[in-house]
Amino acid sequence: MTIKHGAGTATIEKAPTRVVALSTGWVDATLALGVVPVAANRWSTTRPVFAPWNKELNEAQTTPINTVADISVEEIAKLRPDVIFGSYQVTSNKNLYAALNQIAPTIGIIGQDNQDGTWQEILRTVGKVLGKSTEAEAAVTKAEADLANVANVHPGLKGKTVQYVVLRQPGTVQAGAKANDHLVRFFQTMGLGPAPGLVALEEKGGETGFLSYEQLGALDGDVMFIGGFSDKEMTDFEKSELFKKIPTVKDGTYLVLDAEKIGAMRTPTVRNIPYLLEAMRPALEKAGSQ
Repeated sequence: MTIKHGAGTATIEKAPTRVVALSTGWVDATLALGVVPVAANRWSTTRPVFAPWNKELNEAQTTPINTVADISVEEIAKLRPDVIFGSYQVTSNKNLYAALNQIAPTIGIIGQDNQDGTWQEILRTVGKVLGKSTEAEAAVTKAEADLANVANVHPGLKGKTVQYVVLRQPGTVQAGAKANDHLVRFFQTMGLGPAPGLVALEEKGGETGFLSYEQLGALDGDVMFIGGFSDKEMTDFEKSELFKKIPTVKDGTYLVLDAEKIGAMRTPTVRNIPYLLEAMRPALEKAGSQ
């Protein structure tokens, strides 16, 4: 079979058994289909080494690969993989891709415009490669049903909107409403639309990926999930008058996420959906009751 991806095409002669997965989406899709990768990207440089929802992974069985720094081609070669599911770094670095492709057929990111694919696209691709397309489709159906069921569990959320906010460099937050944003699609599956203010910015041609503090008025959704990459960063922002003026803060329909959950929510996968739904439950319950 031939798989088209961001760095070219990969030809798979037979279903692989020794898999290297260099992004969380690939790791989770592989595990969801019953294959434990011989190597997986590190979730953290400290602990946990692997994503916290993948507790069955251990370093004795799966080699952690640092994909933030230079990826070690030699380390991967020693593992004798049959296929390598690559990361953005692999896709964007022609020399790295070529080196890995010499070891085993290497598949880069599969989304459009140099973006990774949705969790559904990733799962279906892995299913095709592993010869488990039927199992992959069943897993997609179940996960989408779990997300859609949020509206049944919390009927008061019907018609409500949501915003996901990450504190970035001083004076800037990240929040989006683009139609192709993975998180926008993730929340829409749950029946939650993007915040109207963010949509209006998008329609005016504004860049909703990053907002200055002067643009925080666009954060007018009914539910908000927010966090920073350090506790101090988030604590300082919570003390500010700007934060207190955000409608969801006044209504109490927001939830501060730690760095671990921020990382998970930025990359929804077939395996972390239950983890995310449980983390979001308090804010969803509050918003659904108002």
